[in-house]
Amino acid sequence: MRPIMLLAAILCVLVAHPARALERIIIGTVGAPSGGQWPYLIGMKKGFFAAAGLELDIIYVPSAPGLIQQLVAGSLEAVATSGLVEPILASEKGAPIAIIRIIGQVPPYALIARPGIASLKDLKGKTISLGGLTDITRVYFDRMMEPNGLKIGDYDIVVAGATGARFVALKSGAVDAAILLPPLSFQAESEGFKTVGMAVDYVHDVPFTGAMVNTIWAAQRKQTVAALLQAVNRSTEWFYDPAHRDESIAIMAEAVGVGRQEAEMTYDFFRKIELFERSGKVSRAQLQKLIDIQLQLGLLGERLSPDRVVLAGVTELTD
Repeated sequence: MRPIMLLAAILCVLVAHPARALERIIIGTVGAPSGGQWPYLIGMKKGFFAAAGLELDIIYVPSAPGLIQQLVAGSLEAVATSGLVEPILASEKGAPIAIIRIIGQVPPYALIARPGIASLKDLKGKTISLGGLTDITRVYFDRMMEPNGLKIGDYDIVVAGATGARFVALKSGAVDAAILLPPLSFQAESEGFKTVGMAVDYVHDVPFTGAMVNTIWAAQRKQTVAALLQAVNRSTEWFYDPAHRDESIAIMAEAVGVGRQEAEMTYDFFRKIELFERSGKVSRAQLQKLIDIQLQLGLLGERLSPDRVVLAGVTELTD
């Protein structure tokens, strides 16, 4: 076949079978790019979402409550990753919101303090920055304080919704300690601050973060939700493959804007604690534990069933 005829044949095929347009999802998360969003950073960089027919339009919101408010209002169609306290509270009030997947299954938070504070017990009388008075960071913080003899009233709390804002407060001297996520926790250590406690040493039975959807939107986009979960699952498995260690680190370092060393430390730490949930299933027992904690704190008016806060027909609950 002559070159001109071959070119004409290719053009005919392209016209007859145009590239499928990607479906855009307006998806939110808290703060700024971070290690907790690693599967999404990988999925976008490696084209896993595009391969599933999706284009993610990521919106960064200053706090978890604000994120859930936008999801409930329909300004967001989905949430990439956020704490699970707020969606549970919203579900109790009948809001159109549901958890579709656990993203982080254990808490990677570190409590970082200024020099001169050597332990959790030394936080008595100090000012600490948390994500909220009732959010997931408070749940973890209380679990860390209790065995060290500290209770509400022994310290002051300053709220900052994103880990970056809490780090800024710590560096400025506005607070004595802050609960931070990697890689900023490792960056803080490199700048002379001290890790006085790790949440994972105190909490093993409460999930960290999850992905959520607006149920009104999801009811009309069942295939889209399934494609989203498929891409997240693929990205998570790619993260855990040791052959992809260097590229995973490079992807996160570029997206978050941290040094190679902090990114490496974060990757190795996340793999060690097995941060990212791989099965795509949700533990009924762990979700119920989180619900019961909120009930004990007086945040919920009734004891909810895990079935009520997940997306029926999509989320698989397992004991």
